[in-house]
Amino acid sequence: MIELDAAQLSRVRFAVSPLWEVGLAALVLRRADPGALFRRWAEQARQRVDATALDGMLTLTAGRDFVPDIFSALPGNDQPDVSDVQAHLRGLPDELLARDLARLDRAHRGGHGWIRALMDDHARAREEIADVVAEFWRGAIAPHWRAFRRLARADIARHAMSAADEGQGAMLDELHPGVAWSGAALSIVGACETSFGPTPAQDGVLLTPSAFAWPRAHVMSNAPFQPAIAYGVRGFATLWESPNEDAPSPAIERLVGAGRARVAAAIATPATTTELAHALGVAPATVNEHLRTLTDARLASAVRDGRVVVYTLTDLGRGLLFAQAR
Repeated sequence: MIELDAAQLSRVRFAVSPLWEVGLAALVLRRADPGALFRRWAEQARQRVDATALDGMLTLTAGRDFVPDIFSALPGNDQPDVSDVQAHLRGLPDELLARDLARLDRAHRGGHGWIRALMDDHARAREEIADVVAEFWRGAIAPHWRAFRRLARADIARHAMSAADEGQGAMLDELHPGVAWSGAALSIVGACETSFGPTPAQDGVLLTPSAFAWPRAHVMSNAPFQPAIAYGVRGFATLWESPNEDAPSPAIERLVGAGRARVAAAIATPATTTELAHALGVAPATVNEHLRTLTDARLASAVRDGRVVVYTLTDLGRGLLFAQAR
C-alpha cells in the first residue's frame, strides 16, 4: 500500500525508466515459458544478446519478481544513450551496491561465484554490471525502443487526459487491474504477488509505463527512491509482432480476419477481456466481439475464475491457428 494525501496525489507523475525496463525484461526471460505475448521477443533477445551478458542479466535478477534497486534508480529520459546508462551504473553508491549484492547472494543461496566476487570488489562490480547491462540493452531493448517510446508517450497522454477529465483517482484506478485507489492510498493487489506495508509518498508516486511489466504491476518502495509503479503500457504486445512459427497462419487470418487472429494468438496464454484489450491496444468491446465469434466457432473456450471470465484456445483453435501453410 502506498499512502497518498491530497497534496501528494497532485505530485503523481509519469516517466519512462530505461534501467527498470532492463530489469523487468530480464524477469521475462527467467520464466520457463514467457507466454505468447512475449515469446517472439524472448526468442529474438536470446539470439541477439551475447551468452555471457545474458547469463549475467539472469544472475542479477534472481527469482520471479526481484529487480535489484540498481535497476530502479534512473527514471526520466526516454531517449537514453547506452553510455549514459553505463555512466550511471559506474557511479552506484557502495551502500546500494552492497545491499543489492547481499540480497542476490541470499537468493542464490551463497552459491554463485560471480556474485561473491562482486561483493568483494565494488569497483569490479560497477564495471562488469555496466558492461552486462550495455550488451543486454543493445540486443534485447534497443531494437524496440523507438516503437516503445511512441506507445509510452501515447499512453501517458491518454492517462493525463483521463486525469483531467475524471480526476487523479479515476486515472489511478484504470492503470492496472491490480491497482486500486481508496481515496487515501494506492493498494496493489491481485496481479502483484508481493504484499507491501504502508509506504508514505511525500514526493508523490512515479508511474512508469513498461513493455515488460505485464501481467503484474511492479512496485518500488525502498528508500531513498520515490515510490514507483511499473505497469504494462497499452498495446505492448504489438511491439514485436512479426511472422514466425507462433504467428497465425495466413490461411486462418483470411478465414477469420486479422483482428480475430490476433486475439486468438493472444489467448494461447489464457487471459481476460481486460487483459487482452490492454495488451493489444484495442477497445474491450472489440475484443469481446472477436472472442464471441471464436467461442461460437469452438476455437476458444471461456471459464469463469471467481469474478472474471478467462478465455483460452481449444485444441481445435490451437491446431488451426498455428498450422503451417501447406
